[in-house]
Amino acid sequence: MRKRTLLGIFVVLLVVGAYAAYALNNPKLPEVKGCVNPFREVKPVSKTAENWSRIHVFFKAVLSKDIRGLAKPWEIDYKNVKIVKHTLDYNGEKITMLAMGIPLKDGKHVIAYYEFSKPIQGIKTRAFLLGIQNGKIKTEALTTNGAITPTGTCRHECSSNSDCGEFQYCTDYCCEYDIASIRVCCLSCVWALSGGIGFFLACVMAWCPYCLAEFCEEEGTTCVDYGDAP
Repeated sequence: MRKRTLLGIFVVLLVVGAYAAYALNNPKLPEVKGCVNPFREVKPVSKTAENWSRIHVFFKAVLSKDIRGLAKPWEIDYKNVKIVKHTLDYNGEKITMLAMGIPLKDGKHVIAYYEFSKPIQGIKTRAFLLGIQNGKIKTEALTTNGAITPTGTCRHECSSNSDCGEFQYCTDYCCEYDIASIRVCCLSCVWALSGGIGFFLACVMAWCPYCLAEFCEEEGTTCVDYGDAP
């Protein structure tokens, strides 16, 4: 009993220490400029699969404001998380993007998480909570730099930052995706279809985020609060 208590205290201290170190080393992000879709501002160069342990993924989920804002750590299906590091060209400069496809245990939701080594017009992190309903993929919520915005219906709130509040900016997002086209676009994940739509979608989120940006059936815009680093 005593050993379990000490282990629990150790884990808590480890999480707190890691979070403090992360926060101290991540300054406040610059202001987001305009109605930004970061995937349209960069060009893919290369990509490599990342082999993270489940505990590594757990700590990332706990420390990231974006991920923990969309799901609780115990709701994540850690066994089937997909992680890919992308090298991108951003205005002639090589940067990297960490892409994570995070399926939830309910089999009906997947989190797509993206973290850029350099902010794309102010965007350092972006995540989406995608719901699978009647064979369709819909965006239920999105985050930018840790700020969460529910998107239960397809919103068309703004065309520029001037349409939003004083501490908000305008962003566009995909409300609903074309699954058939995504299957053709992301051949790297066709094998994952045998595991179900959720398993396939987690693979696509990590390996082929540009397919999602290209094959969107309906786009929306919404006003998002300015967020801090995750």
